[in-house]
Amino acid sequence: MPPERVFSEQEATKIIQRAVELTEQSSSQSYKAGVTRAELERIAAEVGVSADALARAISDAGQSPKVERSLLGLSREFERVVEGELDPSQYDVVIEGLKPLANAGQPAAAQVGRTLSMSAWTGVGQAKIELTSRNGRTRVKVRSNPLFQFLMTIHPALMGSFVALGALGEKGMIWVGAAIAAGLLTIGGTLFSMLTRKGHAKAEKLADDLRERIANTLSESGNTGTDSVTSEEPLVQRLGQGS
Repeated sequence: MPPERVFSEQEATKIIQRAVELTEQSSSQSYKAGVTRAELERIAAEVGVSADALARAISDAGQSPKVERSLLGLSREFERVVEGELDPSQYDVVIEGLKPLANAGQPAAAQVGRTLSMSAWTGVGQAKIELTSRNGRTRVKVRSNPLFQFLMTIHPALMGSFVALGALGEKGMIWVGAAIAAGLLTIGGTLFSMLTRKGHAKAEKLADDLRERIANTLSESGNTGTDSVTSEEPLVQRLGQGS
């Protein structure tokens, strides 16, 4: 009989993360987002991690919450979990004051069951928000979208470069046109990078603000356990956006 396989810490982390993703995709009714400190302490004790090391790791994690980055880092997702199940009828209270944005004819906000998805303006760019409440916990995800930053920086720089190359090229000044194009692209790229970083920061702050709003709403309603109202009326109807 072959010996039992031993996974490295890195392999175990990836395996658990992938297993969680698959569970979320399967919409498992028993899945509960997030892990409590008590659960972390139990897991750590089982694998021989000291309580002191775990406490320091938790402190470090609090300074840099979970961030998922897309390819090239153009988009980042910030995830927060709150103990307590927010009733869907309270979603509009949590997102009150946000500026919804519609995309290509799609509604700015859409609610399916206990999950709300919407796009909102962060002050610098656009962010996709997903709010889900089930099994005694409420999770919010905020993903930054650099489309606005691209349209305000890279896109005009590209257009200006084409114009400069075409106009000066016809006059036999192709190198001058190339220099101008390079300058425009450099400026556009620099501004895009600056605005994209600000967009990430705004998205992260929005995630923190929504977490605080959710916690306050749950506290005010006294709904911090797994029992909840079953109202699932679409948010767009309650906001008068159903048409």
